[in-house]
Amino acid sequence: MVMSAKWDIPIPIIIEIISWLDQESLMNLSVVSKQLHNITICNDSGNENKIIPVFEVSGSSTQTFFQNLSEHFLNKKIKNKLQCYRRMMFKDANNFEVIVGVENANRLTQNIIMSGITLLDLVSSSPMDLYNNCNFAFPITFMLPNIFPNLSQVNFHKTGVNDTILENFSKRCPLLEKVTSHNNSIDAGINLNGYTMGMSNNLKEININNSYFWCYYVDRDKFTDLYNHQELFMFHHCCKSLERVSIRNMKYRMSFGTMDDDQKLIFTQNVLIKFVRNSPPTLRWFRSNLTLDNMTMLRLERPGIELLN
Repeated sequence: MVMSAKWDIPIPIIIEIISWLDQESLMNLSVVSKQLHNITICNDSGNENKIIPVFEVSGSSTQTFFQNLSEHFLNKKIKNKLQCYRRMMFKDANNFEVIVGVENANRLTQNIIMSGITLLDLVSSSPMDLYNNCNFAFPITFMLPNIFPNLSQVNFHKTGVNDTILENFSKRCPLLEKVTSHNNSIDAGINLNGYTMGMSNNLKEININNSYFWCYYVDRDKFTDLYNHQELFMFHHCCKSLERVSIRNMKYRMSFGTMDDDQKLIFTQNVLIKFVRNSPPTLRWFRSNLTLDNMTMLRLERPGIELLN
């Protein structure tokens, strides 16, 4: 219920206060009074920190979800209303059934374009089993990029992501700026070279912590060679516009070959050092497991990058 009380505070001060609030606080504030409701919702108040409409999805049938959207798009009024949503959140995304065959996956998403969605949250209580991708059975996370041409941020919360899924987001979402995916399991390994995100020319931020990575065995020594092969380093295919990267607690798939703990430590440090040395001038912030000595060395070489662990 929205009350009719009015704050006896100048509008510019109210807007300044609102500018510091997160989405949950904004929603709570919007029900305090009609005045605050209008300021947090309307476009003519001068307030830029507005409540973002969220489209929440739950269920288990991927086919039903896309069929329902297709039917809604036949109604012009509903179709226009759907374009007002800026954020879509999937609850228990891993419960959704996989679709067998890329043609079937593309058929379900044709004629559905939600151009207003810029933020996608894929939430799950447990990691997704991604081995099915090898048998041409595609999870809903593979299909969603087809309908979000203006997506700028995607968050994988325990849903798991692999190269196939990342490549489809990179290919279908040209405005993608931020990718977050933590705690990816061994079957969700991501190529160190960043090739599958290579079409994301606007990519500014990567957050992939506690996750598995891999590279081709023939390239293993090149990725750690600090004096040669400067063109080969972590994320070299997608680093053109990077500003912030968090890559803590890296783990490795067997594609690296056999390494004992000491070899893994040396490998990791050299991979991180080489990335910092060869990263673009746009990079301003990097969080990793660099040792304190290596961070001290790199701060002298690249003083414009804030190094954290």
